[in-house]
Amino acid sequence: MINESILETIRSKIIESGRDTRYKIEAYVFVLNGLDYNRAKTGEKRHFTGQELAGAFAELAAKQFGPLGWDVLQSWGVSTTDDFGFIVYNMIDIRIIRKQPTDSINDFQGVLDLKEYLADQTCYQIDREHIRSLKGA
Repeated sequence: MINESILETIRSKIIESGRDTRYKIEAYVFVLNGLDYNRAKTGEKRHFTGQELAGAFAELAAKQFGPLGWDVLQSWGVSTTDDFGFIVYNMIDIRIIRKQPTDSINDFQGVLDLKEYLADQTCYQIDREHIRSLKGA
């Protein structure tokens, strides 16, 4: 669960300040959850590259939203993996998350075609394990 003070910091320092109004708060929540999802999926506590994270975020969108993944992401202002990078770097700029010296926002550019990736996901069965993990059961 994401701390409410983190969300308030994102709202005030990024969205309401006008620093970057392209993305809804839900996009930031999704990316933060995506970081946790990737750590849990890999079982590793290490630094992940932008390419790895972009892939994990796309995978999570497919898992969590199924055939509506593209529509959900678009409603939050996200349409490319570049957008994931902008969201991550907005949070780096306000010290919510950290980066390594070798990291670049360009690491997220064109990793995959989100619309195509989400359209190609043919497994639309409910992932009950994932739903339980979201509910904390």
